[in-house]
Amino acid sequence: MATMTKGPDSGITHFQKLCYGMGGLAMNLTNLVISQWILKRYVPNVQAALVPVAVFSVIFMVGRITDAITDPLIGYWSDKLRHPRGRRNPFILYGVLPFAIIYFLLWVPPVDQMHWLNSLYAFIVIQLYFIFYTIVVTPYLALLPEITRDITARVNITTIQAYFVMLGTIVFALIGTLIKEFGWIWPGLLVAALTLVSFLPTPLSIREKATDRSADQGPASLLVWVRLTFKNRPFIYLILSTSFYWFGLNLLIMLVPYWVQDFLGLNEDSVALLMGPFLGMNILFFLVFNILTRKLGKYYMYMLTCLGSALVVPVLTVVGATSLLDGFLAKQTQSIVAMGLIGIPVAGFLILPFAILSDIADYDEQLSGERREGIYFGVQAIFQKSMIGFSILIFGFVVLSGTTSVNLAGLSFLPLLCALSFLAAFVAFWRYPIRDKNGVIALLQN
Repeated sequence: MATMTKGPDSGITHFQKLCYGMGGLAMNLTNLVISQWILKRYVPNVQAALVPVAVFSVIFMVGRITDAITDPLIGYWSDKLRHPRGRRNPFILYGVLPFAIIYFLLWVPPVDQMHWLNSLYAFIVIQLYFIFYTIVVTPYLALLPEITRDITARVNITTIQAYFVMLGTIVFALIGTLIKEFGWIWPGLLVAALTLVSFLPTPLSIREKATDRSADQGPASLLVWVRLTFKNRPFIYLILSTSFYWFGLNLLIMLVPYWVQDFLGLNEDSVALLMGPFLGMNILFFLVFNILTRKLGKYYMYMLTCLGSALVVPVLTVVGATSLLDGFLAKQTQSIVAMGLIGIPVAGFLILPFAILSDIADYDEQLSGERREGIYFGVQAIFQKSMIGFSILIFGFVVLSGTTSVNLAGLSFLPLLCALSFLAAFVAFWRYPIRDKNGVIALLQN
């Protein structure tokens, strides 16, 4: 076992931790709103569509491709940037206002009926949205390993960030009501304003060390930069594991509305009955995972997260499976209990991966002699977003391929598929060699 670091490196205040964590609100909120509501804005129904549904699908797919391409590009650029304000803060500081403006413009197409101008407009603003999301979010995430070397402080920061992610989810739950009451403009303005409030405190409160061009010793090629990330063995274990986990988690989230409506026979307003306990247990167990991580280390707690998720998700498959259970608890109550249990291990996934990737960036510094956090967060995003996209494809095949609108057998099978994905995440991380304990990180020598 080789020691990687000597211990904590102080220098970040509690106020700065709070300011950085606030970014989790807009990082989560904007993505959730776009994922659920942007299609509804441009194609409310076939008769009232502002853009043909096939055209809009292509536009959004191109946007996702743009997103995938810009992730490593912006990460590489922020690693290489030499600016008096540092490497990450300039992207956040100068990118957040255009990002907020573009986000608002998404919801105000120029013509209130089907027109080619709407298609052109949607193409431009959606591409710009994904570009500026990456310009702000990738450097924001890459800033974490730089602002403190204290591995305990990093977990505390990602815990604060997770609470703000949950706050973003709560605001997201209100968006439908706001749209119904006020139309599309005011919710658009609200989320745009929250984007500024969420991200601006980071560059305004956290001062990066100024960088100078003479310190740049690394290779100039982006492809070389990317290839070097794959020589970092711990990074391979992490991206494989988190990609499998995101696959299962996204399947689970997509499952909930169909479970409520088609399995339980309730209306769509009842989705909160299942998501409420799930999110509530997330929030409750953030602190528990934080405390246990300080005692046991990130490796063991992340393994517990993956294994725990694999063990509890199949509980959904026994809902309504026997008359004994139905006699004791109604299917609705069984589902609520199951989602609450599932929310416990998922809390660990919401706070641990970014802190683990920060440790990997420290290890990379020993390998390359440079701080290259941005390219790691960028490359990781490609794999995770690809698996999320794949999960959407699999969901459609398993759940929406029946003779009726929803394949109930596929719906009941889906929790088992989620469990297998979480188990794959556990196995993929098994040989991850970095361990931390008592403020010291060590690398296992295999």
